[in-house]
Amino acid sequence: MKTMKRIIPKQKMPVFNNSVDYLLNKTKKWMSEIEFIKVEQDFFKELLSEHIVSLCTTHNFQKAKLLLSSINHEKKLGNELLVNIKDHNVNLSLLIENIYLKREDNFRKNHENLKSEVVNYLDNFKYLKEQVFDLVLLIMKIDKQQKLITH
Repeated sequence: MKTMKRIIPKQKMPVFNNSVDYLLNKTKKWMSEIEFIKVEQDFFKELLSEHIVSLCTTHNFQKAKLLLSSINHEKKLGNELLVNIKDHNVNLSLLIENIYLKREDNFRKNHENLKSEVVNYLDNFKYLKEQVFDLVLLIMKIDKQQKLITH
């Protein structure tokens, strides 16, 4: 009679380590996205303040000023969010090193809160970016029409 061999699957790293690594990678991705948004914000501020405002009519001028104010506000929020994410990133790194094990649930809750803030921040920036593009496009069209009329 043949005996069946029992196959024991090869053990991987514990799920705990994988999931914390995953959270750590997500926070790094968030930081990268926010850092890139900061570059975009600087570009939009320069574009609006140096090139577009001078071409605006009264209504569009007010809109451009509002957009500039919104960009400044979002940049401050982004900087605060970045600090919070960096702190969270340090805590996750310590968690990987098996420090703060008793506080893991708190870090996971904090991660979920940060995730919501990041999603909200990204959505707000996309909306703001759309508004800037719409205004710039409108101003470019108006400027083009005025140039055609004067030639």
